[in-house]
Amino acid sequence: MRTDQNFCINSYLMYRAIVDEGRRFSDSVEPWFYHNDAKRTPICSSEELEKHLRSEINKALQNGPAALMLSSGIDSAILAAMLPKGTQTYTLHCQADSSIDETAAAKHYAEINGLKNKVIDIFWSDYEEYALPLMKQKGCPIHSLEVQVYKAALQAKKDGIKTLIFGETADIIYGGHSSLLSRDWNLGQFTERFSFVDVKKVLKHPDVIQTPILPHIRPDGTVDVFGFLNDFEYDVSLGFYNNACRLADISFFSPYASSVLGIPLDIERIRNGESKYIIKELFKRIYPDISVPDKTPLPRPMTEWLKDWTGPLHRELIPDSIPEMTGDQKWYVYALNRFLTEIVGE
Repeated sequence: MRTDQNFCINSYLMYRAIVDEGRRFSDSVEPWFYHNDAKRTPICSSEELEKHLRSEINKALQNGPAALMLSSGIDSAILAAMLPKGTQTYTLHCQADSSIDETAAAKHYAEINGLKNKVIDIFWSDYEEYALPLMKQKGCPIHSLEVQVYKAALQAKKDGIKTLIFGETADIIYGGHSSLLSRDWNLGQFTERFSFVDVKKVLKHPDVIQTPILPHIRPDGTVDVFGFLNDFEYDVSLGFYNNACRLADISFFSPYASSVLGIPLDIERIRNGESKYIIKELFKRIYPDISVPDKTPLPRPMTEWLKDWTGPLHRELIPDSIPEMTGDQKWYVYALNRFLTEIVGE
């Protein structure tokens, strides 16, 4: 493995991961990479998806006490309906004025299905405490959700839970990333759209990396976005959750992740406002009296928590770029800065 700090810095800011497994930040820091190579079940309808999810839930329950991470979204709500009564669920709640509060909706789903629900309060102090251990284990700066998942996993472990169930990868597999799928992109356009931080604005030595996207260029020059998400982003996303659960010594389980869309994605339905149409059909069948809620990303009030953060910064970072960033972009730079200064130490 080759040490190539500049490549890894650019890679993390663009993709939230080291995209070349032959490179690392430092000779002294070994990166960990997640891969799910298990055989996945092709799904062609909401009926097949329901059968698959129920079977996967049963597998999770065979390994000892299991609990569900329950949000206000449809993916975890569907799983909640498949659990035995009395099963424990956990809901994250960031303690910040700007945070989205999912606790009421999650509690409602828990009550409908006879499940127990516990709220996990998340504070900025949790990020200050847990970010470094998570980065040390990963050998890379982390996604902000890893801190929240880790705190929930610690509570689950304390409660005697062996397996923590998530609804992760449902968006990737079933067409939930509607903004990315909303149009055709060429390589340059999609690189700019997908990159989480514009490295040309924040780094003294920017390197626009396109290697994860290149295998998904069609003959007409457009990007197969759905293919890119299911190939590259699938493992990266699962890696966030697995890193947090590994550190807490608890098993991660996603019933959706062991499935794959067995028919071509109907891109026109997505672009006409029907994202995740197979999952929504299943949700309506399970909860006929509840309207399908709007998509809500995992709440991360970084705009509030990092509003005054400007450094100090590592020598590779441009200080003047920080005030113009979004809260989430500031997080990636903040995490990278801590990783370089406190773990790599260069």
